[in-house]
Amino acid sequence: MLQNYLKIAWRGLLKNRLFTSLNLLGLATGLAVALLLMLYVKDELLFDKHHSKADRIFRVGLTATFDGKSMNWANAPNAVGPALKADIPTVEQQVRLLRHNFGETAFIKSGDKKFAETNFYWADGSLFDIFDVELTKGNPKTVLDGPHKVVLSQSTAERYFGSDNPVGKILYVDNRDTLEVTGVYKNFPGTSTLDADMIGSFSSVRWAQNPSWSNASFETYVLLSPQAQETQVEGQMVGLVDKNVPKAEQWYKIWLQPLTEVHLYSADMTNANTTRIGDLRQVKILLILAIVILLIASINYMNLATAKAQIRFREVGVIKTVGASAGHLITRFYLETGLMVTLALTLAIGLVTLGLPLFNQMTDKQIPFAALLTPEVIVGLLLIGLLITLIAGSYPAFYLSSFSPKYLLSTTFRNQSGAGLFRRSLVVIQFAASVILMVCTFIFYQQLQFIQAQKLGYEPTQVVAVMTSAAKDKTQIDALMNDYRSLSSVVEVCRAQTFPGRGASGRTLSRSGSSTNSSEGMAIQTNRVGKEFMDVLGLKLLAGHTLPAIKDEKDTTVQVVLNKKAVDYLGLTPQKAIGQKAHNLFGWDRAEIIGVVDDFHFQSLHTPIGAYAFHNADTESRPYLLIKTRTAQLSQTMRQLEAVFQKDMPDSAFEYTFLDEFLNTLYRSEQRTAQVVLVFSALAILIACLGLFGLAAFTAEQRTKEIGVRKVLGASVSSIVTLLSKDFLKPVLIAILLASPIAWWAMNQWLADFAYRVNIQWWVFVLAGLLAIGIALLTVSFQSIKAALVNPVKSLKTE
Repeated sequence: MLQNYLKIAWRGLLKNRLFTSLNLLGLATGLAVALLLMLYVKDELLFDKHHSKADRIFRVGLTATFDGKSMNWANAPNAVGPALKADIPTVEQQVRLLRHNFGETAFIKSGDKKFAETNFYWADGSLFDIFDVELTKGNPKTVLDGPHKVVLSQSTAERYFGSDNPVGKILYVDNRDTLEVTGVYKNFPGTSTLDADMIGSFSSVRWAQNPSWSNASFETYVLLSPQAQETQVEGQMVGLVDKNVPKAEQWYKIWLQPLTEVHLYSADMTNANTTRIGDLRQVKILLILAIVILLIASINYMNLATAKAQIRFREVGVIKTVGASAGHLITRFYLETGLMVTLALTLAIGLVTLGLPLFNQMTDKQIPFAALLTPEVIVGLLLIGLLITLIAGSYPAFYLSSFSPKYLLSTTFRNQSGAGLFRRSLVVIQFAASVILMVCTFIFYQQLQFIQAQKLGYEPTQVVAVMTSAAKDKTQIDALMNDYRSLSSVVEVCRAQTFPGRGASGRTLSRSGSSTNSSEGMAIQTNRVGKEFMDVLGLKLLAGHTLPAIKDEKDTTVQVVLNKKAVDYLGLTPQKAIGQKAHNLFGWDRAEIIGVVDDFHFQSLHTPIGAYAFHNADTESRPYLLIKTRTAQLSQTMRQLEAVFQKDMPDSAFEYTFLDEFLNTLYRSEQRTAQVVLVFSALAILIACLGLFGLAAFTAEQRTKEIGVRKVLGASVSSIVTLLSKDFLKPVLIAILLASPIAWWAMNQWLADFAYRVNIQWWVFVLAGLLAIGIALLTVSFQSIKAALVNPVKSLKTE
């Protein structure tokens, strides 16, 4: 019997080719999109769970408080890790990680080959006791147990040495440090927070060997014993800080963050080493998008399925008259639905296979095809297929099979069926979801355009930051600066510790008369620069002057140029600030304010403008040359800059960053999300249109005789098109009214993460509504016009 039902179902699909094609294409597209988004969400949720001790690994977080304002950091002082292991029995092991020169590019020389490494870390040898870092060469107990040692990832080893054994080879870092390769480890998977391509021994960093409870620059992980309780350990950590840091100097608290939460729950944390920072809010957005698209596709299928089922009243009545039971009919209808869903699932997997490389490129992921074959994905697909089959097949299976044959054979009963109201309700839900997606897409792009158009307070365009950390001495850098200045395409050159958008040194600024307690001051970012920084960055000087060109070596005073935010905190006007002391910045009263610049955005627009200082203290290095260019022929200028660099610094690789391009990377997560939402929203709207097109075709078919009578009585084509179209516009209008407040609330939640944001305008909802109406009219009008143009003689011959 089942075999016969399958044959009948297959013949039915072939007989109604339009409905079958629309159903199959809409459902398969929805399933494919939902599957891709769910693979993304699954990949995000799997971060760091490949470590065998993941449930016992915690990162030490730090909450810093300045002037009553708190911020979370991913780094801690270098004394914290060893002290935790020594003083707290349930802490089995600790490891400290330090990004090379706080994230600066490392210049590596191997023989006559030169490389630039951005993911170079220094770490304790205990790294291998905590994390599952698999060595293919070397002994985990000894590879990082002393200074001047380094291990390479497999891809880095192949890049440096090809097929040769790298162990024992010598690498030169920044023309200063000599490291011996002691091991090779397997590349970290795409779901690993650790993203190092090279890991050097922590003991090689000489300045980091002195234990400090104040310099919070070190990412620290601890491994707790199986019986340890997180809250109890955190309580002991409070006592440890009290023991080692005087109360007056306690500007921070330390706490634990589970490793499995590091990726998705660190969006509000600064100073993290890894480049693989996720955001739970973005994951939620894409998960909701997946559910919405699956809902639209399922509604699309249910709409067409109920429409098709209504045509079969007489067929069901005849079958029941000859003796078929309700159970037989239920089985038959569910087999038909199951066959369609199975075909859609098969087509969806094919679409995902074809679209996965493009999706990976769009989302910056490395999801392999094998992810489709995992048990949880297969089971999830089967459950989704089963759910759609049960829900979508329920109307014909239970509703039609429950009536007496005499009612099913009655035309009056068919006309009074409640299926029409049910379908219109589904259209409302479908288009409400589509309108919400359109509004969200508009506001995503509005916010991103607002960010790009926002006045930053300085001019990052045509400013290039060139790395010089591998220079042998100051003479080499001075020669390079002079040669750059001689180029007609260069306006000015300045040495700098860093540049806006990239992290600077964190210090504390205090008011006159306040205590030296760090938590009472204001957090301030400091940047050691040359006197040309204002010309290069285009900053607006409000009072005073720039830094002096030459500083006397005997002069212990540090000259600083503050931004207006810092001066406002001190309670001074820009003019009155000149000559005053910037207390607690470099010692209590060593820093003298010689200039004030207008506020500028030195961080992303997620955060308000804070205090910033440019200075000339020799406390930090200046590895960057900031070069302001004046040419439209940027590619030619870059070739000139590279040629000069290779002439003056032949032992280093030419590594550069455009400041405006770097600023765009601060919003990469939002850009990716907006792009994904745009593409998949378009697909969701397409799916909704397929359903509407099918319903319009069904309605036109059902009203063929009515249309013929109206035409015979003199109705025009336009009046018939209006008659058929208005029935579909009503649910679309209701959908717009329902969707608008939901979209407004959702976008307000998303925009709350930005300190500087657009205001949601009323016209966005009007535009989305008009687009929805326009799309519905275009979709329906094709079938309406086609029905209206049919010869009435043919229409009146139909049954």
